[in-house]
Amino acid sequence: MDETRLKKALKSFKLKDSVLEGYAQLYSKLNTEPKKIGRWKSLRNPNKSKIAQYSSLLVPDRESLELALSRLAVCKLNGGLGTTMNCRGPKSAIVVREKKTFIDLLVEQVSELNKKHQADVPLLFMNSFYTNDMTERLVGRAAGAIRIFSFCQNAYPRLLADDTCFLDPKKLNTEAWYPPGHGDLYSCILENGYLDNLLQEGREFLFISNADNLGATIDLKILNYIIDADIPFLMEVTAKTPADTKGGVLCQEIDQIKLLEIADVPPEHVVEFCGNEKFNFFNTNNIWVNLVRLKQILKEGSLDLGLIVNRKQVKKQSVLQLETAVGSAFNSFPGAMGMIVPRSRFLPVKKTSDLLLVQSDLFSLNRGTLKRDQAVVRSDLPRINLKEPFNDLKEYQRRIPVPPDIAGLDSLELQGEVRFNGKVTLEGNVRLISNKKSIRIPKGAVLENKTVES
Repeated sequence: MDETRLKKALKSFKLKDSVLEGYAQLYSKLNTEPKKIGRWKSLRNPNKSKIAQYSSLLVPDRESLELALSRLAVCKLNGGLGTTMNCRGPKSAIVVREKKTFIDLLVEQVSELNKKHQADVPLLFMNSFYTNDMTERLVGRAAGAIRIFSFCQNAYPRLLADDTCFLDPKKLNTEAWYPPGHGDLYSCILENGYLDNLLQEGREFLFISNADNLGATIDLKILNYIIDADIPFLMEVTAKTPADTKGGVLCQEIDQIKLLEIADVPPEHVVEFCGNEKFNFFNTNNIWVNLVRLKQILKEGSLDLGLIVNRKQVKKQSVLQLETAVGSAFNSFPGAMGMIVPRSRFLPVKKTSDLLLVQSDLFSLNRGTLKRDQAVVRSDLPRINLKEPFNDLKEYQRRIPVPPDIAGLDSLELQGEVRFNGKVTLEGNVRLISNKKSIRIPKGAVLENKTVES
C-alpha cells in the first residue's frame, strides 16, 4: 500500500493523530529499511572504553545517594500475558512467593528503598490493553505505599501478511489489535504528560526493566555512576549462556557502538550470533535513560527505533505486527554505553521452569527482593526442563504444589503424569518421565541422580 491507501485503510480504526503517525512511520520502515545487516565481518565486541564494568563501581556516600534518589523514577514494562505458560491474565499477576505477585514484590522493592533512604521514588507501570485492567486492580491494593502511575500503551491494528488490508475490528474485536512492543514507552510518556511531569519534579533519570525480572532492582552504584559520568543512556548487559541465544547484543563497528538484534542478522550468520564467541554479552533489557536528553531528542523528531516484524496467526489468517523494543533507542543517544552486570540482575520468568527457580530454596525473599542463598555454594543455576503438561501454569501449580528443595540439583526433566505430593528434595540429575503409568513422589522423598520412566 502507498501512504494514501494506508491512511484510507486506517480511517475506520479512528486512531489518534499521534498513534496514526507512529504506525505510519513503522509501516514506512517495513518497505524501505534494509532487511539484514551487510557488514558482518566488521562487527565485534565493544572495546573496553565503550563498556563499563559493574565490578569497578564505587559505593556512593550518603549525601550523593539522597541527591541521586531525588532525581530517579522507575518504570516496569508490564504488557506481557505469559502465553508461553498458557497464563490466563497478566504474567505480573502470578503469585511468586509468600502469596505475593510480581506486582506486589515490585511495589515492595521501591517502598522499602524509599523507607530506608527517606526518598520518594515513583513507580510507573506501562501496561498493554491485555494487562491494564488486572494491573489497575492489583496496584489499587498497594495504594498509599508509594506513588504509583499505571497507564496503558497504544494499540495498533494487525496488518494482513499480504499487505492488502487490516483485520476487521467489527468482526474480531480486540483480536484485530496488538500492543506494538515496549519501544512504545517513549511516545507514551511524552503523549500522556509523564515525561514533562517527571522533569518538573527534577526526576531526570528513568530506570526501565521488565516486570517479570525480579533481579532488576534499583542499584544505587549504577545510578551514581550514570550521574557522575553523565551517561545519557545505559544498557545493562550480562554474559551469554546457552539459554540466551536470541537476545540482542552490543557490538562495535569502527568507533561506533550499537545494538544488534537477531532480526537484523543474515540467515548464514544466525548461528554465530547466537553463540558466545563473536559476541559475549547480551541485553538484559535493564535500561537507564536520561530524561532531559530524551526530551531533547523527541523535540528534534521521533526516536529512530529499529523495526521488529512479528508474524502471527489470528483466526487462520497470517498477520504482521510492526513493533519496536525499548533498547533500540540506544542507537539514537550519542554517548550511550553498555555496562557488564552480574547475572543476578537478570532473573526473567518466561516459562514455568524459570518460575520454579525463583520459587525454590536457591533464593530467599527479603523486603521484595530475591537474594541468592549464600549457603548454596554454586555459581550457576540448575538446568530445568519442564515439558508437557508442566509447561502450563495451572498444571505446574497442581502437580508441584510446594516448590522442591533444589540446592543440590544439577538438572531436572519432568514430563507426563508426574506429581509431587508435598515437599521433596532433588539432587544431582533427576529425570521423571511418565509415558503410560503415573508417577507419584511422596512428601519428604529425596531423589538423587534418579531416572524414572514409566
